[in-house]
Amino acid sequence: MIKQCATKPFNWLDVTDLDQNDKRMLLKHHQLNPLSIEYATDRHERAHYLNDLDQQTSLIIFNLPLPKSAVVNQQPSMHFTTSPLTFIIKKGDLFTFHNSQFNQLIKQLKALLSQHDTWTPKSFVLEALFAGTHYYDQIIEQLNDQRSNLVDNLDQKIQNQDLLALAEIEKSFVYILSGAQTNLMLLEKIAQAKETGKTKRIEHKAVIKLLIEARQAEQMAKISLDVTERLTATSNNLLNNNLNDTMKFLTVWSLVLTIPTIVTGFYGMNVFLPLAKYPAAWLLIIVLMVFLMLILWYYLKKHRFI
Repeated sequence: MIKQCATKPFNWLDVTDLDQNDKRMLLKHHQLNPLSIEYATDRHERAHYLNDLDQQTSLIIFNLPLPKSAVVNQQPSMHFTTSPLTFIIKKGDLFTFHNSQFNQLIKQLKALLSQHDTWTPKSFVLEALFAGTHYYDQIIEQLNDQRSNLVDNLDQKIQNQDLLALAEIEKSFVYILSGAQTNLMLLEKIAQAKETGKTKRIEHKAVIKLLIEARQAEQMAKISLDVTERLTATSNNLLNNNLNDTMKFLTVWSLVLTIPTIVTGFYGMNVFLPLAKYPAAWLLIIVLMVFLMLILWYYLKKHRFI
């Protein structure tokens, strides 16, 4: 679906969930390059920048976090992937391509554009990228808060649903870090583009400012992913340690309780055994079993088996 979003200070066409009719219209009436449209509609496309001076066309693909609903251990959960938001600037006209989940962001950009009547398409795109980079910061903080809540639960008792939720957060950080890194490479390529004129110099300063924010988002994502991975590893180590303690407890008591089984097994046989005819033989047998059990317990304790 194609929407006319603005005509001042430039013409802006917003394309959501492109279909064949929309594609034919863009090719026929706006003379867009079919390859550019293919790039713009590929939902797995990585962030990059292309500038065709002959066609006077610039293509900017920026990856943004995209929330995905999931069910973890029969509980609703939310994790994030990344999805491209594509800008095509052709002879002063702006085209944006995205899926319907970015409609709210487009509304915010419309409101932002209405307050500035001197922006060029590229200036507007840079402001949109700036907003997208801040969106990374918001998502990272949100995931960090979720992780902190899970850590509080892990301190009390490790449960499978908490570990699964932590794994979803870790997976989200992997996507976010990948998106932040490719976005950073995109902005570095834009910054290296040689452009002249007063307006271009202002836009270049905006790119440099945007690069600083993008590097900060990348570092935040790296640190958050590293912390999450360490928490996951620590939780796994705690689970393994708890399992080892449980197995050690069961093994030790199995050994200790084997002694009464052996002693009573001997005295349960219909043969002559020492002390078998004494009236208090059962008491002596119990004392013998306890004595042997204490010896075994002392041996295990001395050699640090328990």
